[in-house]
Amino acid sequence: MAPSSSDHDSSPKKDKESTSATDGKTNTIASQQHPPPPYPPGVGYNYPQTMGYPPPMGQYPPGYQYPPGYHYNYNYNNYNYAAQAPPAAYYYNHGAGAYPTQEEMNAAANFARGFLIGMMLLFFFIFASTILFWVVLRPQVPEFHVESLTVANFEAKESSFAASWDANLTARNPNTKIRLYFNQIETFMFYDDQPLVSSYANPFSLETGAATGMVTKLATNSSIDEEAEDDAVEKMAEEYGSRGAVEFSLRMAMWTTFKSDSWWTRRSTVRVFCEELKVAFVGKTGKGSLAPDTNRECLVFI
Repeated sequence: MAPSSSDHDSSPKKDKESTSATDGKTNTIASQQHPPPPYPPGVGYNYPQTMGYPPPMGQYPPGYQYPPGYHYNYNYNNYNYAAQAPPAAYYYNHGAGAYPTQEEMNAAANFARGFLIGMMLLFFFIFASTILFWVVLRPQVPEFHVESLTVANFEAKESSFAASWDANLTARNPNTKIRLYFNQIETFMFYDDQPLVSSYANPFSLETGAATGMVTKLATNSSIDEEAEDDAVEKMAEEYGSRGAVEFSLRMAMWTTFKSDSWWTRRSTVRVFCEELKVAFVGKTGKGSLAPDTNRECLVFI
């Protein structure tokens, strides 16, 4: 009996199925004996392996024996995430941070409060004492008046300048409750805001409402480069030759003590400015004195 066409058609299919099944079993056995390699470079999580460390999980073949201490199947459910944090005293005692106690914070606040109150009381005391001083004592600056000023040996040339001044002043204390002590007195003679010479006067004191005279003497005999500027000497020579008179300025710096009869004492520097003292000379003798129309009152600043 001849085989039918259906048998001829089915036999190749069966062969193919058996072959495919055999191939599948063969592949399965081969895959079990030779597991697939890890991910190729650039695929998945295949990072470069670091020397001395095992590859990441998933790149070992099945059945690979991991080295001791390598936790492949770590159970993260055993960790208690809801554990309570240690108290603040734990960190304070273990050096993790300095947390001051309530007593320390109260002590710091009390210190700051006391310091502010002390500063406020100090400022209030200074302000009150100043107001009391001005209301009760009513201090006034001393008064100075130029009685006379004479000049001798006056000579102003291109190469040298020489002159001597002799000034007499009256100092008066207008205060009724404060005494004045002029401890150190330095005098200056100026011409056109240019200092010519300086000297020291004798110290003195003034009782309340008292007045006294003071004498100051100044002299210079030097070259132009040392004591006077060239332009100042030229101006003085011009005034002396054309007008027969030269204006000078007498200024004083006085280290003064203001003292009341009770408790108050104050030290200050009194500055006296006797400006535009016009000295009229007699011919070319180099001698002169204050002109009658000269202002003899001095300005006083503290």
